Amino acid sequence: PFWRDLGLSHSPRGEPQLVPTMARKWKQINKFIEIFDAAVRSAGLAAPVRLADFGSGKGYLTFAMHDYLRQQGLAPQVHGVELREDMVTLCNAVARTHGLQGLVFEQGDVRERGDMRLDVMVALHACDIATDYAMHFGLRSGARIIMCAPCCHKQIRPQMRTPAALRPLLQHGIHLGQEAEMVTDSLRALLLELCGYETQVIDFIALEHTSKNKMLLAVRRALDPTPARRAELLAQLDEIKRFYGLREQALESLLRAEGRLAP
Repeated sequence: PFWRDLGLSHSPRGEPQLVPTMARKWKQINKFIEIFDAAVRSAGLAAPVRLADFGSGKGYLTFAMHDYLRQQGLAPQVHGVELREDMVTLCNAVARTHGLQGLVFEQGDVRERGDMRLDVMVALHACDIATDYAMHFGLRSGARIIMCAPCCHKQIRPQMRTPAALRPLLQHGIHLGQEAEMVTDSLRALLLELCGYETQVIDFIALEHTSKNKMLLAVRRALDPTPARRAELLAQLDEIKRFYGLREQALESLLRAEGRLAP
């Protein structure tokens, strides 16, 4: 019933139906839950599951994750964190109306949050280095699962020195932007693996539904990387930065400040 209050469904003839203009959103929600289900099973989460969704917006995915975890008997404690006060007010009202225990929305920014223990950290479409801060928060919070769909890769692009062999390819702005996106998310994936996660870069959903279709999915491994694997990953990180002339990447800087990238 909460989908009606969120504007996703209606009952024009007494039976609940999907609002036609929300068909794409509904497909995104279901695809996300399919990926989320696989991650939860892989991580072997047990009740209660503590989850934070940063940039929760109107709460579609936050409500969906809470509903999924509840149906799995995982006693969810879900926090949606959003900058826009009107969205927070709306989502809290819907959660109260339907008696959804363990679902709370708060106004705030991931960069201003104090530490909290988490099992799952989700941040979809956080702009530029806000994704890095969200990942770092997930790492600090001990999250077993980190799910991010990055957006607006601004930090790396102005730093990139085009290697001579790639200049004919990257002379076009659109290709340079795509390359900056690939390099940024590849560095993030390497850093998450260094921190002990099995990391995938996957399609969130087909391009006809959204242009922001890339997801970084990280599930904590039982064991940290061996010293030899750490050395290999650090060498790969340094080689990518050297090849493109990169000076700084936000998640790397945050982890180095904590001493987490020492050989």
